[in-house]
Formats: sequence, structure tokens, C-alpha cells
Amino acid sequence: MEQEKIIRYLKDFLEKIPQRIRGAIVIGSFGRGEGSLLSDIDIELLVVEDHLDIDEFTNEIVELFKHSEESLIVKHTIWLANQRKLALYHGSQLLLTELYLYTELSQFDKYFLGSRITDLNKCILIDHCNLIRPHLENILTLPYDDRQGLIRELLSSIQFQLESTCTAKRRGDPYKYYFLFNIALHELVRLAYVLDGKIEYNYNPPRSAVNADLLPSMDLTKSDTHMKNLVAFFFQQLDRIDNNETILTRKAREFCEDLLKRK
Repeated sequence: MEQEKIIRYLKDFLEKIPQRIRGAIVIGSFGRGEGSLLSDIDIELLVVEDHLDIDEFTNEIVELFKHSEESLIVKHTIWLANQRKLALYHGSQLLLTELYLYTELSQFDKYFLGSRITDLNKCILIDHCNLIRPHLENILTLPYDDRQGLIRELLSSIQFQLESTCTAKRRGDPYKYYFLFNIALHELVRLAYVLDGKIEYNYNPPRSAVNADLLPSMDLTKSDTHMKNLVAFFFQQLDRIDNNETILTRKAREFCEDLLKRK
């Protein structure tokens, strides 16, 4: 598999620069040993920031693959500074490798936990500092499936996004309304996904679908209907939440009802 070859190339390269890269782990499907031909490669790096120039590092990686098989050659790179992420696109199929460049071990936690990795031998590529394995072993003891906590978090987020969307509509800003509506819809899809008994990948629920009447447009003359449909979908999800959260769901309904009445 091409992705496995890419991982080996990167492992060999990273092992030779301990002064700049302290360690590396594979996350996602390849970190679990479940990668397929359609899977992206996700690797978290623990870097020594003062000794890593991103342009130089990127050029070295491009050079690393320059004389490899055609399908492995890095044809394009994108540096996403706000995410500390370097995206590499390989060969004519533009296979994606994402390198996350972190300076602290704690930055590994979110995506490592989200990957649901249980076998550290499959995910640890390099550990020059002998700190990564004990850190990950400790993470594996932490709770991940806090379903009720996630539901409460989503309820708060949805209400906030709905109000922001309504405000954009009141101000006559069609693009901002459209943008915020989609954020609210995404949070609602996440809630429905979690209420279906799923929690893995809830940040971007796979294979989710919504009714066409929930899809927004920038035509503000239709915004009242769109908002009513979105709130109705929210109420459908509130009906599915267990009785332990009665106060929260009641307050959420009252908030949305007042929102729809607001001129």
C-alpha cells in the first residue's frame, strides 16, 4: 500500500533529525492499523521549535520523495500555520499526508484520543526523548466517552449559534447568516449523531445526511422558513434526550421560542 511506504520514508527521515524532531506518532486509521487505500495519513510530531524552520523542513521532505516511486512524489504542499499543520500531496492521486507540528506533548491528546488507538506499538514511530509512550499510556486511562457532557456542550453551542444566525438575519447580512446557519446545522447534526448512540468522529459525523428543507441559502426572504425548520429539527432532538436533562431541554425550548418571536 502506497500510504505504508510513505510512512516508512518519513520514519527513516525523522529518525535522523533528533535535534529537531523529538518524536512522532501515527494517528487516525493507520494509527489503529486499519488504514485503507482511501485513507489519509495523519502524523503528530513533537518538534523543537527553535530548531525547526518550516520552509527548510518542507523542502527536505519534498527532496526525500523526489527520487521515489512516481506515486509517492510530493507534488504539492500547504502549510496551515494556525493549525500547525503541513499537508503533503503525493503522486497523481494526490494522496494526503498531514503532519501536525507540536511543541508540547499535551497537544497530542485531542486527536490521539479521537483516533481510539489501543495498541501503542502500531502508532509510535519515534520516541527520541522516551516521553511519548508514558504520556500516551496515561492518556489511555482517561475517560473518553462522556456522552452526557458532550450533549450538554452541544445544547449550549446550538443555542448560541442559533441566536448568532438570527442576529445576522436581522442585520441584513446574507453571507454571515448563511455561514452561521451552517455552523448551527453542523452542531445539530453532531447532536443527532450522538443521540443515535455514536460518539467516534462526532466532530465531523461520517455519512450523515439532512433533509433538503434544512439547507440554507443567502436569500433572506426565505430565512424565516429556514430558521423555523432548523429550530423544529432542534426540538426533535430535544425530544430524544433522556429525562435527566429535563431542565436543560426545557430552557433550550424556551430560548428558541423567544428567539423566533424576536423582531
